[in-house]
Amino acid sequence: MEPKLELIRLDSVELQEKPDKARLKALALGMSESEVLRDPPIVARGLRGKLIQLDGTTRLMALKSLGCTHAVVQTVDYNDSSQVLIKSWVHVSRVGKKKFLKGISSIPKIQTEEFKLGLGLTLTGHPLAVTSIIFRDGRGLSVIGGYDLFKRVRLMQRVVDLYSTLISRDREVSIESMGQLKEFFQKHKEKNIALFFPSFSAQEIFALMKRGITLPQGITRHIVNGRLLRINYPLEMLKNGLGLAKKKAFFKEFVEKLTVRFYEESTWVVD
Repeated sequence: MEPKLELIRLDSVELQEKPDKARLKALALGMSESEVLRDPPIVARGLRGKLIQLDGTTRLMALKSLGCTHAVVQTVDYNDSSQVLIKSWVHVSRVGKKKFLKGISSIPKIQTEEFKLGLGLTLTGHPLAVTSIIFRDGRGLSVIGGYDLFKRVRLMQRVVDLYSTLISRDREVSIESMGQLKEFFQKHKEKNIALFFPSFSAQEIFALMKRGITLPQGITRHIVNGRLLRINYPLEMLKNGLGLAKKKAFFKEFVEKLTVRFYEESTWVVD
């Protein structure tokens, strides 16, 4: 099935994660210089038929900062697992173990559980962990969040906020086994810790949005089957001041002339 593009108003999209403030300024500058939206954000129909953002929240915010009122997005069916699979990103950091543990312990009433990697243990540690931190030496620490979804997410946000300047999301490697984690640490000598987060279901994300709660940036990883890249849509056709009729006419002609190729194999992209 070919990807579906839509021209939508920026204010019609609900965000399910926070934008990456560290990347926002640089991304907006790059888009301003290129004068195009290279890769369309991914959205889906959510609560009450509204659009929800699945990927590209920072791109949406960058468009807004550049005076755009509209965006071109790729729409998918959130309830169709053949189109969208929800996983979570791995965060990695070079911060030292002692400094990291000191920061975690400063969170009031924090509950943690230590573990050591071995047979029978998963990378996510404790089943109620909001995050599990695994150090280079193979020891781990789970931050326990309890059963309440909303309290778990608030605690997760505190952990991410605590190290927002120290943690970077690794976009190159999907670490899903202890063997892959060991290989990652061997390859990246400067990294000391990896943070693993639980995956959220579509129903949980809807429940959070209904309460006005957004997940920390870089937690949810939406794997879209048939993601469309490199459309290079002109920013001038998305900005304020241009009539809606002209925007729609240009978009219709743009989509009709678009030529796409599908690559079935997995792909590595250099950021």
